[in-house]
Amino acid sequence: MQAVTYERFGGVSVLAVRELPTPQPGRGEVQMRITMASLNPVDFKLRSGMLRLVGRPKRPAITGKDFAGVVAALGSGVRNYAVGQRVFGSVDPLGGRGACARFVALATDLVAPIPEGVSDEIAACLPVAAGTALQVLADIAGLRSGQSVLITGASGAVGSAAVRIACSIGAQVTGVCGTANIDYVRELGAGRVIDYRTENWPALDQQFDVIFDAAAATSFAIARPRLKPAGIYINTMPRPELYRDALLARLGSRQRCVPFLLKTDSELLRRLARLAADGVIVPHIDEIVDLAGVAAAQQRMEDGRVHGKVCVRVD
Repeated sequence: MQAVTYERFGGVSVLAVRELPTPQPGRGEVQMRITMASLNPVDFKLRSGMLRLVGRPKRPAITGKDFAGVVAALGSGVRNYAVGQRVFGSVDPLGGRGACARFVALATDLVAPIPEGVSDEIAACLPVAAGTALQVLADIAGLRSGQSVLITGASGAVGSAAVRIACSIGAQVTGVCGTANIDYVRELGAGRVIDYRTENWPALDQQFDVIFDAAAATSFAIARPRLKPAGIYINTMPRPELYRDALLARLGSRQRCVPFLLKTDSELLRRLARLAADGVIVPHIDEIVDLAGVAAAQQRMEDGRVHGKVCVRVD
């Protein structure tokens, strides 16, 4: 099968479309023919070695985590899926598997059915970006109707999903983004939009129940004065100082600092599928490329020239 792989850490030049053996499903696994994948910043962070302290993918590694496709074969013991069924999911890339490939074989805990009315493009965009937003706001922060939340990177894939989810909960949403995306974030439902180029949100005369630093643009120390006494700050980039801040915050106050790592399973995927089917999550797709265009698309993502999601048409 064709797949976009890399054999060493580095820039996009280490990526290449290569022929690899088609993976076969083991016990409790399903083999899927991938129709659509989507790219996430974690893809180029893993490829570049930026996350080597978190984990080093087995190489040759296939890039990409998120996908949509069709069940092609069932491993032994699988009862809840059928050949030909539309599914989506997210790959654990540390084993060398990836979504930018013709086929993938995964445990059923990493996949879920695609509901009627949800396209492969939308489904492929859900796991990492929308999954991060849902897990942060609903599971970790426990955001409730009437509470206030500030979201940095509100126009990005994670941030825009967070704005939509927070609005669906009934929270008061403040989004932070660049000048060009103010109208877009307002259309997502944010009650207030801050242009970070002209306004310094940490200087606001306001406190929030939740600060979701989806852009990983600041620190707990800077955000803390803007938190309510029992407020929570969540950052998507797990740096060592965040773990230190998390410990200190618990010792000295009711405020919390949480370094976030996504935990994907079939239950999270099913929740995302329901939100997509209900129109709560509507990912913005910036472009669709083929396997040969993955390297260039990752470079545009690294350069900050992608607004929303990049999908990869595999089949």
